[in-house]
Amino acid sequence: MRKLLLFMLTLILFSTILAVEIDLDESIKLARINNKEIQAAKYSLKSANWGKFDAFTNFLPRASFNSVIVRIDDDSFEMANAPIQIPEFGLEFPAMFPIYRTTYSNNITIQQPLFNGGKVILGYQLASLAKQQIEIALENKELDTSYAVASTYFGYLKLKDIQELTQKSLSSSISHLKKVEKNFEVGTAKKSDVLQWKVKLNNDKTSNYEVENGLTEILSFWKSLIGVGDKIPAKIQLEKYNTEIDNYTALNENEINVLKQEFLKKVEMNSPTLSSIDLVNKMMKKSYCMAKGNFLPSVNLQFDYQIESDDEFDFSGDDNWSLAAAISVPIFTSGSNFFKMKQAKYDLLKVEKQTEYAGENYLVAAENIFARLITNARIVKDNQLAVELAKENHKIINELYEQGMVTNSELLDAETMMFGSEMNLIASYYDFILTKFEMKKYTH
Repeated sequence: MRKLLLFMLTLILFSTILAVEIDLDESIKLARINNKEIQAAKYSLKSANWGKFDAFTNFLPRASFNSVIVRIDDDSFEMANAPIQIPEFGLEFPAMFPIYRTTYSNNITIQQPLFNGGKVILGYQLASLAKQQIEIALENKELDTSYAVASTYFGYLKLKDIQELTQKSLSSSISHLKKVEKNFEVGTAKKSDVLQWKVKLNNDKTSNYEVENGLTEILSFWKSLIGVGDKIPAKIQLEKYNTEIDNYTALNENEINVLKQEFLKKVEMNSPTLSSIDLVNKMMKKSYCMAKGNFLPSVNLQFDYQIESDDEFDFSGDDNWSLAAAISVPIFTSGSNFFKMKQAKYDLLKVEKQTEYAGENYLVAAENIFARLITNARIVKDNQLAVELAKENHKIINELYEQGMVTNSELLDAETMMFGSEMNLIASYYDFILTKFEMKKYTH
C-alpha cells in the first residue's frame, strides 16, 4: 500500500513538472482554435457567404438546354397524316400539316429578370445582412469563450493563492497545537485550549481538502476549454494592479461619471450585441419592404432558340427563335398580399420594441459592470487595510500570549481574523481583474 501511494505521489509530481505554464492570451488563442462551437460558427459564416453569392445570381440570366422526345399513337399518327379528299371532284391532297410519329425537339432557353417588385434587390440585401449577423454571432461566441477561459484561468489562480494560505494556516495550527499540548502536559494550559486548536486544525484540513478538489475541477474545465491537456495557467503578480486600483479609488463622483459616460459611448459604438440588435431591425425593415413589393408588377425577358424539331436526333432540323417580354401585374389575390404586408408591418413594430428594450437593458448592464469595477477596486483597498490591521493585531496578540497576558481564544481569534482577511484580499483582487476582463465583452 505504501509503495502504491509513493508511486501515485511520484506520478502526480512528474506530471506537474511536465505541465507547461501558459499565460491568459495563449489560453484564449488555443481556445479559439480548438473550441468546437467557434468552429461551427465559422462554418455558418462560410455558408452565409455562399448564400450571399447565391442571392446575387438572381440578378443574372439563367440558361437551360431542353430536350424533348414525343411519340404519338398509331391512330393519331394516321389521322394527322391522312390525305385530304374531295369525293365530289375525285381529288385528293396530302396532309397540310403532317407530323412525325416520333419527334425530337431541342432548344435553349435564356431568362433574364428585369424587375420583380424589388424582391431580387431586397433578397440580396437580406443575404448580406444575414452574413453580417453571423459574423457578429461568431465575434460574440469568441468573446464568450474568451471570458469563460479568463474566468476559469483566474479562478484557478485564486484557488492556488488561497491554497497557499490554507497550507500556512494548517502549518500554524499544527505548530500551535504542539505548543499547547506541551503546555497542557506541564499544567500551564487548559484542556479547552488543546481542543480549540484541534478543532481549528481539523477545519484547516477540511478547507485545504476542499481547495484541492476545487483546483482539480476548475483545471480540468479550463483544459477542456482550451483543448490541451498538458498546460497549466501561469501565475500573475497581483501587486501590478495596485496603481490602477489606487487611481480608481481616488476618483470623485464627477470623475466617475465622466469615465462612465466615455465607457458607455464605447459600448454604443463597438458592442457586437448592439450591432446585432441593429441588424435585426434592418432585416425586419427589408422584409416589410419585400411584403409591400407584392403589389408591384414584375417584368421578365425570355429568349428561346429551337435547334431542331424533326424525326431524328441529329441537330439538323429547322431552327427558329423567339423573344418574349412578360409583364405580370397583380390585380386580385384574395387579400393575401395585403394580409402579408400587415403581418410584416406588425412583426417589424414588435421587433423594434423588443430590440429597444434589449438595447436599454444591455446599456444598463454595461453601466452596472462599470460601477462594479469601481466597487471592486474600493473593496480591494479596504481589504488591504484590513490585512494590515489584522497582521498587526495578530503580532500584538501573539506577543501578549507569549507573556501570558491574553487567553488562547483571543490568539485563536486573531489568527482566524488574519488568515480570513488575507483570503478576502486575494478574492477581491481576482474579482477586480475579472471585472476588467468582462468589460471587454461590451467594447470589443
